[in-house]
Amino acid sequence: MILFSGIAASFLLITFILTRKISVIIKIILAIFVGLSALSFFLLFRSSVILTRGPEESWYAIAPWKHIILFAIMLLGMATNYFFEYIQARIKAKESRGQVHMPKFIWEKFVLPFIISGIVFGYFWGQHGKETMNLTVALLCYQNGYFWQTIVEKSSKSIKE
Repeated sequence: MILFSGIAASFLLITFILTRKISVIIKIILAIFVGLSALSFFLLFRSSVILTRGPEESWYAIAPWKHIILFAIMLLGMATNYFFEYIQARIKAKESRGQVHMPKFIWEKFVLPFIISGIVFGYFWGQHGKETMNLTVALLCYQNGYFWQTIVEKSSKSIKE
């Protein structure tokens, strides 16, 4: 189910990229977004006989691959959060007849979660780092990336205490 929704979302993004007249930078960002989501699902569900270390450990379940994959999934969640809010703002702008200008892509707002991604990943790794790599852990990491503001607030509160 998740794989099919990911494929559908990728198809919609590709259609959006090809049919809309948007800037090249946003097209590149959307292409990277689609590529990262396809790569993460491919790496999670691919069973590899060549790259295994013993009967229980797959190559993606050992360091550094586990760190890299989960970090990329978390960054994907952060990018998804920005694009979700951006699309919601565009929908609201289209619905309100009084607003003439559509919201613009703001680089600073897009890059901000990537700057503090180490804090969010450290919080996630402290909670779930010893768990085996599976779809549940990957979805939790994606969720932490999507709700990065909440994680940063929790981290700052625990530092103050």
